[in-house]
Amino acid sequence: MPGELHIIGQLSHATNFSKKNLFVLWEAVTGSHWEHIEGNEQGQTHILEDSGGPAGAVFAHPIDLHYKTQNIQGWPKLVVHVWHQDDYGRKDFVSYGVAYLPCHTSGFSDELVEVQTWSPTPPTLYGRMRELLLGGTSQLKDDNLVHRMENRFRLQSAPSGQVFFKLSLMSQHFDRFSVTGV
Repeated sequence: MPGELHIIGQLSHATNFSKKNLFVLWEAVTGSHWEHIEGNEQGQTHILEDSGGPAGAVFAHPIDLHYKTQNIQGWPKLVVHVWHQDDYGRKDFVSYGVAYLPCHTSGFSDELVEVQTWSPTPPTLYGRMRELLLGGTSQLKDDNLVHRMENRFRLQSAPSGQVFFKLSLMSQHFDRFSVTGV
């Protein structure tokens, strides 16, 4: 019998970003042993102004996913790309982030998953001056680098804000994989 994982909740809010009118592109990424049964594995929030308060930009964007697997390798992780829209309607990249979902054997748990985001910094003085004078932010040529580990050590980056997910995880039959929770 395969292990099953239900993820129900929301992309709750984002805090501590220097930009105001934010929106978040999110994606659930799993390994090759995981089968997606139902629900959207990616989405985009609406544009919302960060109030500057402790809750920041409150999105309350719904998430409802269901997976099954015969092997726990490639445990699900959440990848976010944060963007902002300026006063003229132009969209500009802000930061990337990734976080694994907590592991549980069987049962139900409510989790607050914090995704610390970062933005690539230009490696050259010319690149930094270009960003400063012309605006914009450096982006990765390959977005898969955000959630894959190879070559990520070569990146120069700066910390950015945090994105929070409020999730209810319902898992069953993972005890046969010797998952004890982390």
